[in-house]
Amino acid sequence: MPRRLPIAHLCLGVLYAVLMVLAVSVGENVAEVARVVFGVIGLTAAVWAARDRGPAHRAWLAVAVSFAVLVVSPLLRVVLKGVGISAADDVTHVTFVLALLVALRMFPLARMNRRERWKSAIDSTTVLVGGTMVLWYTSFGGSGERNLLISAGLFPLSDLALLFTASRVLLRGADGTSQRPLRWLVAGAMVLFAGDAVHGSLVAHDKIEFHAPWQFLCWITADALLAAGALAQCAGRAGQTRGLRPTVPVSRFLPYAAVAVAHILMFVAAVQEGTFFPWGGLALGGAVLSALVLFRQTLVQRESDEQAVTDHLTGLSNRSLFRATDTRSLARAARTGRHSAVLVIDMNGFKEVNDTLGHKSGDLVLVEFAELLRRCVPASGLPCRLGGDEFAVVLPDLDNPGQAYEVAGRIAGEVSPVVIDGKIIAMAASIGVAVSGPGELTHDEIVHRADQAMYRAKKSAPHTRWAAWTEYLEQPEIDATIHRELSIPLAG
Repeated sequence: MPRRLPIAHLCLGVLYAVLMVLAVSVGENVAEVARVVFGVIGLTAAVWAARDRGPAHRAWLAVAVSFAVLVVSPLLRVVLKGVGISAADDVTHVTFVLALLVALRMFPLARMNRRERWKSAIDSTTVLVGGTMVLWYTSFGGSGERNLLISAGLFPLSDLALLFTASRVLLRGADGTSQRPLRWLVAGAMVLFAGDAVHGSLVAHDKIEFHAPWQFLCWITADALLAAGALAQCAGRAGQTRGLRPTVPVSRFLPYAAVAVAHILMFVAAVQEGTFFPWGGLALGGAVLSALVLFRQTLVQRESDEQAVTDHLTGLSNRSLFRATDTRSLARAARTGRHSAVLVIDMNGFKEVNDTLGHKSGDLVLVEFAELLRRCVPASGLPCRLGGDEFAVVLPDLDNPGQAYEVAGRIAGEVSPVVIDGKIIAMAASIGVAVSGPGELTHDEIVHRADQAMYRAKKSAPHTRWAAWTEYLEQPEIDATIHRELSIPLAG
C-alpha cells in the first residue's frame, strides 16, 4: 500500500506552487515574501519539534535559529545597507547557511566502529571533492573582478561546507526519529549549493546581475524543502509517520553522484575548450572505468549486505532480518488496518539426530526443513532460521488470523521423514502461531506469544503439531480440550 503524504506537506506543496507562480509573474518582491513565509513555517515547525526533549532537541533549536535568521533577513539587509555595507545580501545569506550548518552538526550520530567511521569519512570527503570541482569549474574560472569572484565564491563555499556536513550526517546515520526530516533538510542544502554555484559562475563571468529571478526561485525551493523537513519532524512526533517502511538509503549514492559530476565536468570542459582529442576521450574513458569499478563495488556491497542477514547453512533469513521484517510488518498493519502473524517452529528430536548420526546429517536435516518452509510459506511471507533447530516465519498483510493458521497447518502437513545418506530420518516439528491485530503488539510481544504457543504444541506432541496463542495460554492449568470447546483454533 503506498505511503500517504502528511496533510501538512500537501498544504506546503500547494503553497509552494502558488508562490512560485506569483514569483515568476510578479517578480522579486513576491520572491522575498515567499522566503519569509517559508521561514515562518519552518521556524514554527522547528520550535514545535524542539519541544520533544529527545536526543535531537538541541539540533532542532538550532534549526529554529536558522529559520529565524531567514525570517529577519529583509530587516537585516535594510539595517546593514543603512550603515553602508553594500554586501548586505551576501552577509544575510551566508549567515543563514552557516546557522543551518551548525544545526546539522548538532544532530546525534549513530555509533560506529573504527572501520565504519573511516568509510563514512571517505564517502563524505568524496562528496566534498566533487563539490569542490563544481566550484572550481563554475565560480573560479572566469575573468571577473576580484570582488565579484569573492562574492561569487562566498555563497557556494558556505554551501559546500553545509553539503559536507549534511552528507556526513546522512552517511553516519542520525537518530532514528530524525532520518526522514534530515532527507528534506539535505535536499534543501543541495538546492542551495547547486543554485549558488551556477549563480556564482554567471556573476564571475559578468553574464548576470545579482538576484536574477531564477535565483530567487531556487532559494524558494530550498526554503520549502527545509520547511518540509521541520514539518516532517512534527509529523513524526504526532505519530503520523509511525512505522516507516524501508526506503532506499539515498546517502549511499552521494559519493557515486560526486564521482559522476566530476567526470561530466571534465568532459564538458574538454569539449568547450576544443580539446576533445585527447582530453575529451580520456575524460570519457575515465568515466567508463569509474562506472565499471563502482558497479562492481555495488555488487560486492549487495553481496555483503545479503550475507549479513542470511543464515549461511540454510540460506534463509537470519534473526536480524526476522526482527526488522516483523517490526515493519507490524507497523504496516497498524497503518493499513490488517493483521500480522509470526510462526515460531522448533524441530522435535533434532538433538538425537546430531548425537546418533553426527552434525553433518543434522545439518542436512536443517537444509531439508528450510526447503520445506520455502515451499509452504507464501511469497509475501519470510521464512527464517533463528539458530540451532529453531525457525520462524513472518506473515504480513493478513486479512484475518485464519490465513496464518492455514500456513501453519500446511507446514505441519508437509513435515515427513527424509532420507539422509541412505538413512530414513524422522522429521517432526512443533509450531506456535501468534497473530497481531492492527497496532496491537510489538515484535517482542508477538514473538513471546508464538513461543508460548509453540511450547504448548510441543507439550501436547505428537497429538498437537501446531498451536495458536490465545489468552488462555497464560493459564497453563486449562486443558487443550477447553480451547476446542470454545472454538478457538489450537491444533492442526
